[in-house]
This record gives sequence, structure tokens and C-alpha cells, in this order.
Amino acid sequence: MNGKRKSFPGRFQSSQSNKRSRRDDDNEPLDFEAELALMDSVEEEIQLESQGEGPENLSTSSKWSRPTPPPLNPEKDSLVFQQLDIAHYIGQPLAGMPGSQIGSVPVMQMFGITMEGYSVMCHVHGFTPYFFIPAPTNFKTEHCQIFQEVLNKAVIADMRSNKDGITQAVLAVGVVIKESIYGYHVNRKVPFLKITMALPRLIAPAKRLLETGVVNVPSYGSRAYQPYESNIDFEIRFMVDTGIVGCSWIELPPKKYQVRSKDNAPSPISRCQIEVDVAWDSFISYPPEGEWAKVAPFRILSFDIECAGRKGIFPEPEKDPVIQIANMVIRQGEKDPFIRNVFTLNSCAPIVGSQVLSYMKENQMLEKWADFVREVDPDIITGYNIQNFDITYLINRAKTLNVKPFPFLGRVINRASVIKNSMIQSKQMGRRENKFINTEGRIQFDLLL
Repeated sequence: MNGKRKSFPGRFQSSQSNKRSRRDDDNEPLDFEAELALMDSVEEEIQLESQGEGPENLSTSSKWSRPTPPPLNPEKDSLVFQQLDIAHYIGQPLAGMPGSQIGSVPVMQMFGITMEGYSVMCHVHGFTPYFFIPAPTNFKTEHCQIFQEVLNKAVIADMRSNKDGITQAVLAVGVVIKESIYGYHVNRKVPFLKITMALPRLIAPAKRLLETGVVNVPSYGSRAYQPYESNIDFEIRFMVDTGIVGCSWIELPPKKYQVRSKDNAPSPISRCQIEVDVAWDSFISYPPEGEWAKVAPFRILSFDIECAGRKGIFPEPEKDPVIQIANMVIRQGEKDPFIRNVFTLNSCAPIVGSQVLSYMKENQMLEKWADFVREVDPDIITGYNIQNFDITYLINRAKTLNVKPFPFLGRVINRASVIKNSMIQSKQMGRRENKFINTEGRIQFDLLL
């Protein structure tokens, strides 16, 4: 360490000792609806800004890489994996799958690991967003079609832009019998209208138009409707309706799924070893009980960076170099890490039990570390204040040094990790600023947050 410090002018500052959090009121509850709304807007911005051309997968070390999976026959073999991350993206309909076949559609994506340690990405098709409103008095089922047409026209007219080319915003309107939990109704169930939308982001304008009485339906006129279940996160809705809980095991039965390959369309879009497509009602989700309480051998990467700062100044990625990145990778269920290494700028003294990887140029060190992350393919990335400092600093430093392949740290090949500042403010918790960084398929577990 002494030799490493002498290689740089100025006083060395450890990022570990200088990591700072702006959260001064950790005991305050989060504003749930504000958090959901914020996350939705951040995710939309990330999807727009993160598109690029990611580097190919490398396999330089059998110790770093995952084992090669055997051939998978969807006609005979079931695919069983423990899901770790669920999200959605806007894509195109897939022939043979349920759901709308017109325009853009939401596609769920589940990332997970098999018991043998193979990585999986599963595209789930046909699940659509919906919400409810109380049916008007004496509403007739045959009026569902006209209600759908009027609301669809109103939603499309309300759009400021139509980048997804939506022609059918409202996919269906149907009558269901439900009981409201608001007030006392003597357990009486009444008719509700279930309104199914084409995309999750269209629920907000549909809700607003119905609340303000803008929608004028023949025979029922213009009136204000009280929406129900319109603020439920789309991923939560999917999990509830399919019986999925966090980290539950998923089984895709034979003849119910399709395997993606580079030779056929649709081709793989991820770095996962197995990539498949399935209908939303064709898989099995097991509750975490008995045999299904087991845990897959998740790969957990723990890392920490060190920067060479100037005397009395907190390190800045535009000026101050990263001089070390220390890593440890362990498989869930094992006692000891199977990888211990340090990426270092210039040289440093040997470290017992760890591999020291030295580089003369900082941009080369950053590029090789990003290659390491993609090859090791961690399911969980952890560390102390990694969201607000380490990952953020590395991405900004790589941008300063023009290390173009660096930010592609997630499992979706052509989606770069981008940084978004988020601000939440409420009377309960005051004002908090955090950073969101997308690493699709890899869970960030920050020990500080």
C-alpha cells in the first residue's frame, strides 16, 4: 500500500472512509406511492438513455466463468430456476403467445438461476395492466364495447406523443363482481368495470380522464369515476396474479416454452446462458415451502474501490483516479469465496490469498474490471454505499476516460448502466436524494441503504 500511495501526488484518501450518506432520517417511513411513481419515471428515462451496443461475452478463466449448461430440449425437458429479479420492457408481440398482437406490448422479464448454477432470462408474454372503476347504475354488459371505444378515443387524444405507435390504448372493458374495502357494505358485492390497458404507463391518463369526468359515454353521460387499484406497480400486479413471491422457484413445463438461439428469431438479448419465452399462464410458481425452500447457488460479488484524492478534497471522478478495485465472489451456500482479487493501478505489494491484477493505465484497468464483472456474471452485487458512491464513481470515471464498453454491467447486452438522481420529499421523511443505477438481472444490495 505504501508503494501505491507514492505513485500519486497529494494525499491518498480512502473511499471507504469518505463514503457519505445524505440520509439523516433513516427511521422515517417511505412514502409508498411517491416511491412507486418515482421508480416508474426513472425506469422510463433509463430505458430511453441506456440503449447502446454492448461488448460480447468473454471467457478467459474457467474459475471466473459459469459452467456450460447441457442442451435443453423444450419438447421433453422442464426448466426450473429460482427467480431473483422481475421487471418489464416494452417490446413487440410474439406469434403464438397471448395478449395483444397490435403495436407495442409489455413483456415481463424474469432473471434467475438453476440449482446447477446456470443463469436464465425468461420473457413472459401476454400479461396486461388493468384497474377497476365502479360500474354506472344499471350498467349493461352489452355497453362494454362502447365504453371501451369512448375511453380509448379519449386516451389517444390525450397523448402528447405516441412514440410507441399505439392505436388501441384500451384493450378490453368487462364487468366483474367485487367488494370494495372502503366503508361498510355488509359484505355486499357490486359490479365493477375491469379496464385493461395496452401499456402500464397508460393507466395514469385513463385514471385521470375518468376521475375528472371527461369521458362521455352514451346512455351514461359525463361523470366522475373513482378508480380502484390504479396505483399498483406493474411487477407487483404480475407477481400477485401469478402467485409469485420474492425469490420463488419457477418451473416451465415441457412444450410450454421456446428457447432462444442466435440462429432463430427472436434472438437472445441477454448474457444469460439460457434464454426462453413463455406465456404468462403457462408456468408454475412454487411457494417457498418444503423442497422449494432451497436456495440456488447465487453468485454474490462484493467490491470496494479506492481513489487517489487531492489533499483536503473529496475525490471527484472528473479529476481523481481510481487506483484499486478489490473483489470477492462467493456462491450462496458455500463457506469461502472462490474468487479474491484486486485490480490495481501500477503495482502494489502481494496480498496473501488474493490475486493481484496490475495495469499501467487506468482506462485499461477499468475496462478489464468491467470484463471481469460480465464474465463472473454475479446475481447480486453488494458493498457499502455502492449506489451513491462506488458504482456511480466508476461509471463517471470511465466516461471521463472514454472507456466505452465499461457501462454495460447488466445482463441485457445492449443496455448500458446509467445514473439517475432521485429526490423524494414528504412531511414524514423530509428530503432525500439517492441514485438509481440499472444493472438488469443483477440485484444491488447496498449495505448502507
